[in-house]
Parts: sequence; structure tokens; C-alpha cells
Amino acid sequence: MTDTAIKLTRHGHDVLAKVRTRALHDALRNQTPGIDVALTALLIRVTAGDALKTDILARLVDRAGDIIIPPADQLARLACEALARDVHVTPEHRQNTVTYSQDYYARAEWIGALMDADYSMPRLDVPEILGGMSGDQLRALSLLVADGHGKPPAKVGELREWLVGKLPDWQPVPFHAPGPAQTPFRVMEEA
Repeated sequence: MTDTAIKLTRHGHDVLAKVRTRALHDALRNQTPGIDVALTALLIRVTAGDALKTDILARLVDRAGDIIIPPADQLARLACEALARDVHVTPEHRQNTVTYSQDYYARAEWIGALMDADYSMPRLDVPEILGGMSGDQLRALSLLVADGHGKPPAKVGELREWLVGKLPDWQPVPFHAPGPAQTPFRVMEEA
């Protein structure tokens, strides 16, 4: 919020912005806020300026500009909703590592692993998924089917149809990705 009583040149505003930024960074790095304050700050960061998340931001900052820290359960729901609107799984053939880093694409995998999203997956032994597999993959998959279903058909098209509905727990790819190449952040301990 800008105080209109202060009259500064553009250069003065630039200097003041640097000083205020330094104070903000110092406050973020040198204080130990509660998890609710830190999560509220992160949510303000990821929702402000995003037209698809203005309703989430409005739960955190009222019309007068006052900060509202919701109860922990609501704060967690808001964080999960912001993530759900922002994080998407991108197939490997559509990943462009010139525009985004590999970590950008891996974030959905890491968050999916953290949230146990594998357990939210629907059945995958459906025509849409099996239709995207080669004959060799389908034959290997048919080895997982219990003997009670008889001998699998030899023709690939018939094998696809035969496998539909026979692999209730099959999941070809779990949520997972290699970790980042950088060394982990370490909190500086006080001496």
C-alpha cells in the first residue's frame, strides 16, 4: 500500500523499494513464523495475480487489505485447491525442457507421491489405456491375469479386448520422479 503523503522521485521510489524488499527478505529469513503464517504467505504468493485463483486469494486478504489466516484445516484445503488448479501431469513426449526445467515437470510426480495420488487412480484396464499399448506389452500384461480366465487370444486386437476388466490393481506408472540435481537447502543454525 503506497502512502500518497510521501513525495519521492522515481529514483527515490526505486531506492525505497530496494530497502523494503531487503526488509521483507530479512523478515522471511530471520523470523520463525508459525506454519499457518508461512503457508498463508506462500498461498498469497501463488494466488495473487492469477485470475483462476482470485477466489482463494479473497479468503486470505480482505477488501481492506487485511490478512486473514484461516483455521489450519481450511488453510490446508486452500493450499490443496491452489495446487490442484496449478499442477498437471505432462506426458514425457510433451515436455519441453528448453522452456521449463525437468523439475518443473517432476513437481506433479513429487506432489502426487506425497499425496498418495496412486490410490485415487481409477481402474486402468480400460480400452483407452490398453489401446495405446503394443502387442508385446499386452502379451506381457496377459501373464499377470489369473489362470481362471483361460488362454489369452493370440491376435493383438482380441488380446486388448480380453484384458479389459481383468487387471483391477494394475497401474503402469506410479507417481514418482528422480530428485533435483541441486544439494538440499540447509537452515543456518545459530551459534
